[in-house]
Amino acid sequence: MTTRVDKLPRQGLLWMLSAQAIVLLPLVFEVPVWLTLLAIATGIWRWKIAVAGWPFPGKLVRFMLVLLVCTGLLLSFSGSFGMQSMLSLLVAGFVLKLIELKRRGDFYLLCYLAYFVTGTQLLFAASLPSSIYGLLSLLAVTGVLLVNNGSVARVSVARQCQRLGILALQALPIMLVLFFVVPRIGSLWTIPLNKSAGQTGVSDSMAPGDFSNLMRSGELAFRVSFDGQIPAPQQLYWRALVFDSFDGRTWRQSRQQDVQRGRASAQWPNWHNALQLSGERLSYQVLLEPTAKQWLYALAAFTEVPQSARVSPGLTLYETDRVNQRKQYRVSSVLDFRLQQDGLSENQAAQAMTLPDGYNPETRRRAQQWRAEAANERELMQRLLGYFNQQFRYTLQPPQLGEHTVDEFLWQSQAGFCEHFAGSFVFFMRAAGIPARVVVGYQGGQVNSNEGYLVVRQYDAHAWAEVWLVGEGWVRVDPTAAVAPERIERGVEFSLSDDDNQLLGNGFSRRFQLLGDLQLRWDALNYRWQLWVMGYDSAAQQALLRKWFGRVSPWHLALLVITVVALTSLLLLLPLLRRSGRGLPPAERAYARVAKALARCGLPRHVGEAPRQYAARISRERPDLADDINMLTALFERASYGDSQSALGRLQSAARRFTPRR
Repeated sequence: MTTRVDKLPRQGLLWMLSAQAIVLLPLVFEVPVWLTLLAIATGIWRWKIAVAGWPFPGKLVRFMLVLLVCTGLLLSFSGSFGMQSMLSLLVAGFVLKLIELKRRGDFYLLCYLAYFVTGTQLLFAASLPSSIYGLLSLLAVTGVLLVNNGSVARVSVARQCQRLGILALQALPIMLVLFFVVPRIGSLWTIPLNKSAGQTGVSDSMAPGDFSNLMRSGELAFRVSFDGQIPAPQQLYWRALVFDSFDGRTWRQSRQQDVQRGRASAQWPNWHNALQLSGERLSYQVLLEPTAKQWLYALAAFTEVPQSARVSPGLTLYETDRVNQRKQYRVSSVLDFRLQQDGLSENQAAQAMTLPDGYNPETRRRAQQWRAEAANERELMQRLLGYFNQQFRYTLQPPQLGEHTVDEFLWQSQAGFCEHFAGSFVFFMRAAGIPARVVVGYQGGQVNSNEGYLVVRQYDAHAWAEVWLVGEGWVRVDPTAAVAPERIERGVEFSLSDDDNQLLGNGFSRRFQLLGDLQLRWDALNYRWQLWVMGYDSAAQQALLRKWFGRVSPWHLALLVITVVALTSLLLLLPLLRRSGRGLPPAERAYARVAKALARCGLPRHVGEAPRQYAARISRERPDLADDINMLTALFERASYGDSQSALGRLQSAARRFTPRR
């Protein structure tokens, strides 16, 4: 008859409830709140069944619970069937199964379901801490199976943890072999999620105040590993989007530049022909955090791009699909270049000089006046940059601007952030009849001295301008550098006032030596984890296997897996073989020693005679040995069938002292 789980020691149920809580904890913020409350309620309910004698729910109660859960899921996700709704359905089944946990088969089913739910944790986070937590969740579920094994159920918690650790170490070699050798066919956590919340990062539009809000975030944007020396900070302009359309307040991409929708017109197949390059080529690898956007970040002008990437007329690098997971890609760039030096098309030139009617009349008037007074475009730009340098202030707390944002910023408030300077500069150039546009992305970054790579965070977001000059093409002009050159050369925190830095909170811990060093070391560890483990794709696997074994084929891989698994299994079996070669288990060996001593006294144990029967016969034939043999038999039973370590020690000691006289 099948053993009922509720009759097992409470220790097993406690382990089950604890393991379920550990497995579900990372998913609390990914499922509806009522589902978390349901998990807590079912845990309490099952515990009361075990300790207070509450009855198990009947068929009607179970049916009503399932109906309520399905209704709740439909209402929570508005009838949509995406990744999070399916995950919530899985979690609901996982927690409801607990209250009908009656038989050992139900118990094993719940444990196997817990393994699957643990794997879903990596859908939402694949960092080193989340991976370690996932491993601990697997160990917790395995510990439940171990604790509820009848032969070891009474072992102490410390002993259970020791056994669990041994099992994990034994499984480690096979896990490594499977990871490195089994062909990579994609993984569960590469499935894009239907999360409605957008990721923090550069947006597809720019209005006054957007970048100053983004600057208050210290979240990671991406990391870069250069094949050679890292360029100077003032050369690190990580290009993203080009804004060439202005409605009076907000800068956006025109239809010519719209890359987010992946329009065919936004692709530029002949972009190589528009570049004149000079100088050394930089090769580097970017590890981009999830952005839920399509564009990538790179130093212009790039010469080699990922195979799956496209290039827009604004020299934007973008993917066909949104970047919903970490993305690793390689790019080669040349920093000294000329773009569209030979001229612009009629549509491009018109778009680069278009301004909305009725906005910023004062700026229009002064732009025409200054243009008439300047000898050429260069002199006009230098005059405006000099005006920025003498009159303006760089701050995260600029005053609010009204309808004529450029007029109020240039001639009244004169305090702002990079989007204020870049947007007003481009408007002024267009008003003076010079093609210009806004470029957004990131500027600079922090070098991790422990590993030698570059860390770019959200507070490195930046906006600058590009002006088209005859014979030179598009020329980068950064008005922010005229106001706060330390922003470009050293970083954001060195360009702000003390009040502005206080707004950033802990985002600039690098200014504190100890905290900054710890942050860099932890980031380096996470970066290596992402590159070596999470970034171990099919290409990396093929390269590694070719390096180890030369030519690689499916038959070679299969033979390698079989060989390594067989050798690992043999190594794991050797202790058992040595143990079997020594004879019986410890309790059996101690009892055999007792039987051997009695046999020398003419009292051998008969074939098939049970220990208690043998003890009863010895007590009848030798009453003087009755107390000793009964005590030894009781210790043997406790050590063998109760798995008592203390009884085993006492049995072994008593067996050595047992010397009956003839």
